[in-house]
Amino acid sequence: MMPRTFYIAILLSIVSIQLKAQLLPNMTGIQSQLLMRSNFQNNNILPQGSNNTSKRSVMYSDQQKKLRDSLITNRNLSYETVDTALVTLRKKIFGFSIFNNKIGVFEPNLKIATPINYIVGPEDELIVDINGYSEEHYNLIVSPDGYVKINRIGNVYVAGLTIDQAKNKIINKLSQIFIGLKQGSSNSGPTTLSASVSLGNIRTIGVTIQGEVMFPGTYSVPSLARIMNVLYLAGGPTENGTFREIQLIRNKKLVGKLDLYDFLTSGIQRNDMILQDQDIIKVGVYKTRIEVKGKVKRPALFEVLPNENLDYVLNNFCGGFSEDAFKELVKITRYTNRDRKLIDLNSGIFNSFYPQAGDLIQVESIDKDRFDNKITVIGEVFRPGDFAVEGNESLLKIISRAGGLKEDAFLDRILVERINEDLSRTNLSVNLKEVILDNSKDIKLKREDKISIFSILDLREKYTVTIHGEINIVKKTSNSKDSDKNKSKAGIKLTTDEQSNYLQKNTGQLQGGYDNQLQDFQNDEEEEEKIDVDTEIANDLKSESTSNSLINRQVKLTLPYVENMTVEDLILKAGGLRESAATGFVEIVRRKKNIGLDSPKLINSQIAEIIKFGISKNLQLDGTASSFKLLPFDEVFIRTSPNYELQQFVTMQGQLVFPGVYGLEKKDERLSDLVSRAGGLNNQAYPQGAKLIRKNQLTESEKTRKKEQLSQIQNNFNGVSIRNDESATKITELIGINLLAAINNPGGDEDLFLNEGDIIDIPREPQTVKVTGEVLYPNSVKFNEGKSFKDFISEAGGFTANSARKRAYVLYSNGSVKRARNVLFIRYFPKIERGAEIIVPRNVKNINSAQQVFQLVSVLTGTVTSVIGIITLIKATAN
Repeated sequence: MMPRTFYIAILLSIVSIQLKAQLLPNMTGIQSQLLMRSNFQNNNILPQGSNNTSKRSVMYSDQQKKLRDSLITNRNLSYETVDTALVTLRKKIFGFSIFNNKIGVFEPNLKIATPINYIVGPEDELIVDINGYSEEHYNLIVSPDGYVKINRIGNVYVAGLTIDQAKNKIINKLSQIFIGLKQGSSNSGPTTLSASVSLGNIRTIGVTIQGEVMFPGTYSVPSLARIMNVLYLAGGPTENGTFREIQLIRNKKLVGKLDLYDFLTSGIQRNDMILQDQDIIKVGVYKTRIEVKGKVKRPALFEVLPNENLDYVLNNFCGGFSEDAFKELVKITRYTNRDRKLIDLNSGIFNSFYPQAGDLIQVESIDKDRFDNKITVIGEVFRPGDFAVEGNESLLKIISRAGGLKEDAFLDRILVERINEDLSRTNLSVNLKEVILDNSKDIKLKREDKISIFSILDLREKYTVTIHGEINIVKKTSNSKDSDKNKSKAGIKLTTDEQSNYLQKNTGQLQGGYDNQLQDFQNDEEEEEKIDVDTEIANDLKSESTSNSLINRQVKLTLPYVENMTVEDLILKAGGLRESAATGFVEIVRRKKNIGLDSPKLINSQIAEIIKFGISKNLQLDGTASSFKLLPFDEVFIRTSPNYELQQFVTMQGQLVFPGVYGLEKKDERLSDLVSRAGGLNNQAYPQGAKLIRKNQLTESEKTRKKEQLSQIQNNFNGVSIRNDESATKITELIGINLLAAINNPGGDEDLFLNEGDIIDIPREPQTVKVTGEVLYPNSVKFNEGKSFKDFISEAGGFTANSARKRAYVLYSNGSVKRARNVLFIRYFPKIERGAEIIVPRNVKNINSAQQVFQLVSVLTGTVTSVIGIITLIKATAN
């Protein structure tokens, strides 16, 4: 059995916990959001000689901190859950946002000197320091009964005294045990004593705030707290609360009023009194609230007092008018007993007008589109824009202020657009040339006049000339780091025949390099005068055929027309001539103008005038230069020399003595010629398998048209499957050749002409035959002279159930193809050679054939039935 003392101890602990719970204030909900009671030490006096330099503070327990943080969070959340209309109203109330700012706080300043009228109360800490021939330090805590206990003196009652009264009383008591310490003594020395009394940690007090606040209730705050501190903790006035008359009630008496507008407008916290325990702060309902909208610096809902006029409201509350406000008149909407009425208020009586509750004061903007003294000058002057009318402004004065006329100004007619009194517009035409010669004809201008001066160049069509053909466009200087652009910097022409041939040899695209140069030229000229550069033939119509390589690179260059320009001048501007140009055959196509011949009788079939002549290739200005002057819109054509050709190359690869790239010497060079130049075939060559790879020379438009044709065939014929993929428009194609026949019979039918970019591939002698497609085991089979087509199929496992045996074919190593054929019900398969490939396609069954048969039978049955019915009807009618 446990001892009796153990049970007694447990019982005492439970009673102690219940007593503590009853002593704590019952603060729940919003009222306990800032529980700020201090935890003080139990010892009233610290050991003598201790140096306590701690700062004045308010102590919070862990539970108080937790409640305070959670309730502040709940208060912030409550603002986010209100309806939108209420939020909009609160945002419009002047001063409302200060108390609902989640970042800023209004906390009491605990670092200030203790006010002389501070009333000492329970739980305050008084710090006493004695200095001189004897030094002592006391930390005195005021007990709940109002006493402080001093060692060797006893209890001293200080509750309800001011800090000065408590100081004098404590020093008077200490002078009983410290000889020479007198009341009011402040000097200290080796033979004297002085004492100081100050306030340490402060107590908390209970303050109640009620009325129109966001969170009314009782708050525990430091004893140095003021009205503003508690008002912030309570969330400030609600949308119905007053900001102008916040009352402080103490001991059932009104001891002070706080006007928040003093702080909001001037920053002065007038009548912000220090609170005492059990004080009550009352926030009533607003009395007179008005709204100011429009062009003021601080539009909002304001609460006004009876002695505050409109001028005071606009200047002190609204911060004055904004820069674009119409200050001469404001409009006021006022509620009457039955309806509303409008009041137009001039600025002269703002001081005598006192707003009433519900007034809506609207400050409007000035007319920003209207000027008192503006004149606009546009067109051919050096500084066009808006100018001020100064007195009797004339046309010549305004033009002079605009910097004067430009050289290309059209003086025979300028336009002055004027606004009449009824806001209609009138146009005045003025001969400025006559006004300049005779100042008496100068006209007076009015506000809002708009003067338009045109350019001679704008009044006529843009004159251009165009050059076509073999011209050498030079790329402009650039800052690029690559080699081509550095060459351009040095003045080296980018496009040469050698570069074109290099592109032709490596990429098969003669036009590619030139197109890039052309694009660079266009980009460089965009920032200068307008130049139009284009290729002579559209890219989608260019053929990769060698015979068209020269015409593919020809260009068309359009330049602005300059008077007295010759053909040589135009060629120089275009960058000179290519070496392929035929200078002896220059053609000019001139536009048919017939200016002044408007008679219908003179209409004929002529379209243009054709002029032909030759020019000097060096473009020198000497006796050989042409004196032909170009006219606007002339088209100049520089033809290609008929005896000029670009180099062409073919590739010889495989089993040759000297494989490599060879240039064609003649247009009619053949297979046998190139094999001979390559040293002939070596011992490992298999001429039967030689193949010719040739570039597809279709234009882009032809490739597109071919795809469309294949697609139409696919859509229009049922049961027809066509491979409409890239293979239909592939870049290269394989041509089957008989190289042995070409070598043995030079110039014969098998000895083909070679084209630019051709590749002749001569393989080594193969040892196998490849079998693919619908066979059981596709693989490569060793070649044997005695084996037939079926033997190779058998070695691949034979046909599958889905194989189309009738359509099997053989692809030989030289690129030629042969298929199986039937003669008198006997099927002949092609002969198999070394390196050949046997291909067995899949038998594709038409899933619609059964449906087609069924439909055909249905149609025939219906037709027969109809015929029988008609015959029966005829017989019945005859009878």
